[in-house]
Amino acid sequence: MKPYRKFGNLFQIRWKEKLGLPECPYLYRWTLVLFGYTIRLHHWIKSDDRRFFHDHSCDLISIVIKGHYYNITPNKYNNNWKVATLVKPWHPRKMKATNKHYLEIPKEGAWTIIFCGRPYKKWGFYVNNHMWRPLRYFHKYGIIQTPDYQ
Repeated sequence: MKPYRKFGNLFQIRWKEKLGLPECPYLYRWTLVLFGYTIRLHHWIKSDDRRFFHDHSCDLISIVIKGHYYNITPNKYNNNWKVATLVKPWHPRKMKATNKHYLEIPKEGAWTIIFCGRPYKKWGFYVNNHMWRPLRYFHKYGIIQTPDYQ
């Protein structure tokens, strides 16, 4: 059975989608889509791909409901440095689709609920300041979240 159910173009439910390698996903995701807006429950097992920053297709609000994580962003004054912001439970975090980042997840994992606006752009990874769409990125660099990746 597929991990989703569509009800026309306006309503969709997806449950326990595995992101990353099937044998060791870095994230489980449950999604409710209503009229183009989504509510997502994420169970983070491992960190995002930290080789390059990525952005999103829509603006969003993220709330940690269990655990914590670090949101890693580029330093706007020095390209060689990164800024790590601790994201604690029950502190909503607004994010624009164009914000570049990745998440560092501790060994204990984290649970988040995310409220997403309608998509208004394509998302991707930023390799040498050029956006690469996910398919091209993973074809060239592969998926890094192997069993020993945290």
